[in-house]
Amino acid sequence: MRIHQAYRYALDPTPALVADLFSHGGAARFAFNWALARVKAALDQRAAERSYGVPAELLTEVPWSLYALRKLWNAAKGEVAPWWAENSKEAYNTGLEALARALANWSASRKGSRVGKQVGFPGSSPSTAPPPPAGSPLAPSASRLIAVTSRCRGWA
Repeated sequence: MRIHQAYRYALDPTPALVADLFSHGGAARFAFNWALARVKAALDQRAAERSYGVPAELLTEVPWSLYALRKLWNAAKGEVAPWWAENSKEAYNTGLEALARALANWSASRKGSRVGKQVGFPGSSPSTAPPPPAGSPLAPSASRLIAVTSRCRGWA
């Protein structure tokens, strides 16, 4: 039996916390877009190799799984994002995980093994709007209400 229970939390972040939240969101978006560019480059390289008749076993590997994407990120993060230590490592992992899921969904959709609407190749993650100005109804000093749904098994 699956029980669905919703929780609502009122958040009232300080301006510093709002900046941190935007920073962590930006870090996830940066990692997603950076890794997506690496995947596209590897796919383009494979296409070029195929056109030259390179055997399948010698084609460039495409970093597809979360493990492969994290390994690639960890090797390059010092150069591509020298500010990476300012955020939690999980912020970057969130972007990489989203990309791994998007790639898996796209692949399954192409093969016909995914139920539901056909999914296109992942696109780059757009940036969000800047934080609202002070004094607006959505300013950091205003309370926020976030609904979080958790799925619990066996809990009453």
